[in-house]
Amino acid sequence: MRVIGTLFNEATAERFSNFLNYRGIENRSESVVDAPTGQTVFQIWVSDEDRIDEANELLKRFETNPFDPLFDAPVRQELIEEVVEEKPEKKKFFSIATSFFLGLCVFVYLLNLVQEIPMRSYKLSEQEFLMTPIRKAFLFDLPGIVQQTASFFEEHQIKADQKSEDLSSDVRAELDSLMKAPYWRGLYDWILLKIKIGDPSIAEGPMFIKIQEGQVWRFFSPCFLHRDLVHILFNMIWLWVLGRPIEKRIGVWRTIVLTLVVAIVSNTVQYLMSGPFFIGYSGVVMGLAGFIWMRERIAPWEGYPLQRATILFLAFFVLSMFVLQMISLIVQLTTNLPFILNIANSAHIVGALVGALLGRFSYFAWRVK
Repeated sequence: MRVIGTLFNEATAERFSNFLNYRGIENRSESVVDAPTGQTVFQIWVSDEDRIDEANELLKRFETNPFDPLFDAPVRQELIEEVVEEKPEKKKFFSIATSFFLGLCVFVYLLNLVQEIPMRSYKLSEQEFLMTPIRKAFLFDLPGIVQQTASFFEEHQIKADQKSEDLSSDVRAELDSLMKAPYWRGLYDWILLKIKIGDPSIAEGPMFIKIQEGQVWRFFSPCFLHRDLVHILFNMIWLWVLGRPIEKRIGVWRTIVLTLVVAIVSNTVQYLMSGPFFIGYSGVVMGLAGFIWMRERIAPWEGYPLQRATILFLAFFVLSMFVLQMISLIVQLTTNLPFILNIANSAHIVGALVGALLGRFSYFAWRVK
């Protein structure tokens, strides 16, 4: 009996061992601790000396592509009985971190819906500044115009069903002046105003106002806000699909670290590009996809279930949003049409890049127990 090689994942070791048994090559997979790394690895032992070379060639091909259909071998009945007798039933995996983030997003979405009820009937076009308490608390930053608008509506006793043309000329002029108050609208708007009218001052203003006051949760809290049902469904489905396999391999705490780092970096870049009024978990979703993509490249034995078609779909989504934003920019520069897309694509792109970068760190490697 001789060791022909070492695999780093129990599932892949069992898959290859089962394939050798199917080919009639008697073998066994044995777990040992790798001294330099302290990780558990799995040695493949082959009994038949006459078939060592054949087993070696098959192992080389298996290491190149463990998911090659060639290795899809049925398990012999006696092996199934042996496994049932020797191995206790494994506990079903429960994803604590992924379920927590998903539940928090749903809770915040429902809370925001309840808080929006008394505000939905406002007819004024500027009602985006009349936001719910949860949005005020969770947006990346909160310009002074938000509080000023709320005070303005209260001071002038503007009713929910009142239209802007029904206001007196003085009140309407004051409202127009309020809407033109400068605050940080993002680099995108700054460049647009600079090119189109030569005066970007309306897009300038204090930055990181609330964060400087100590409200550091705003670095990641915009992720938990969502615009509508389609928005949250899209993000939560991808969170469940991508988050669970990551958490299963790296554990609860490292999943939380991964999520927070991606959220903080992608949200900060999005704020710098578009100002504070962005929401959604999609930046983190792209970070999870980028992380899995990188782990598949540098550690394919970890067996992340991310198909090529999934990567292509997400890449196509981001590219499509980028193209639409470029079209929007051209339309705004050349016409007076209000073709504005409220899409946090900077968070998508940066999230994917940060996730891929973190995927290269050994801290996030699968530590098999």
